[in-house]
Amino acid sequence: MFRKIFLFILLWTGASTVSATTILYYVTNIVGNTWEYTYTVKNDMLVTDIEEFTIFFDAGLTENLVATTTPANWDPLVIQPDPGLPDDGFYDALALVSGIAPGDMLGGFGVQFDFLGIGTPGSQAFDIVDAFTFDVLDSGTTNLASVPVPTPVPEPNLLLLMSAGFFVFAGRKRYQQ
Repeated sequence: MFRKIFLFILLWTGASTVSATTILYYVTNIVGNTWEYTYTVKNDMLVTDIEEFTIFFDAGLTENLVATTTPANWDPLVIQPDPGLPDDGFYDALALVSGIAPGDMLGGFGVQFDFLGIGTPGSQAFDIVDAFTFDVLDSGTTNLASVPVPTPVPEPNLLLLMSAGFFVFAGRKRYQQ
């Protein structure tokens, strides 16, 4: 009997909702009730690239959404919340070239907005969307990052670096003679 109870508890606790994607946010107060979220998206367990995602903004708590920053080769779209419908607003980002590969992360997605609530804005719902079929591949809630997650800077092309070094070295030899 004890084994059955132990097995049940083990299976029950292991069956908690797990998302294949993690979206971290860092929140900054700009001035007054104007805030900015900066997001980093991590493809934890999806087997395909993340090519599009949508983050929702509560119609009763947010207004005046503006996309502030977006990584290169990503196209942002902002739809304002409409409390008259009522309908949440959202920030959607679409990869123009390649998405976020499994195991990779990408930061630098920014949204500024007016917060109508009390205190500091919190986490939000998100969907990972198939860019061609619009099927929802994953859903979850954003997680607060304790410090801003740095945006990765792409490394320069190796051939370009070596060429630049060669020309500097050749120019230096020339001026020394």
